Amino acid sequence: MTTKNLDKTMDIISLITQVISGILLLATCFNVTYGVIMRYIFNNPSIQAIELTKLLLIPALVFAVVYVQWNDRHLRVDFILTRFPMLMQRILMELLVPVMGLCVVAILVLKGWDAAVYSLQIHEISMSVWSEPLYPIKFTIPIGYGLLGVIMVGQLVKAVLSFISAGKHNRQPQPLEENTTV
Repeated sequence: MTTKNLDKTMDIISLITQVISGILLLATCFNVTYGVIMRYIFNNPSIQAIELTKLLLIPALVFAVVYVQWNDRHLRVDFILTRFPMLMQRILMELLVPVMGLCVVAILVLKGWDAAVYSLQIHEISMSVWSEPLYPIKFTIPIGYGLLGVIMVGQLVKAVLSFISAGKHNRQPQPLEENTTV
């Protein structure tokens, strides 16, 4: 797979998660607006609006992280990083950070999947008046972080290919020793 194909695939995954997150956040905005109107105009607060807001925000944030990671839109505090040489900065940010991130993502996916399956098995519902099932929301966590893992693997592959191609271009052919006879 070339880096162009990799970029295209990761762009598609990133775009899909961005759209899902955007739709969920838009639904959250409408829901909050409904809740405010019901509370302050009709003096009839809606418990369901509060619960639905909580349920919509979890997957919206999880899916947004995928887009943020692929497009490098996250906040970075790099006052320590800038003290290293440029090559070390690249190694840390393009190789070490994705590997460490993949370790965290793997734990989130495995534990999130276990929690979601358990929630489905016991038919877990919220303790609100609405009593909505929680397993659909719980499944968005391992799915979203699984997609984040795919993105991080893609970034890692891209970085490794970049280092390999840079290594090929930076190798200077050794000059041949001339045979000199005296």
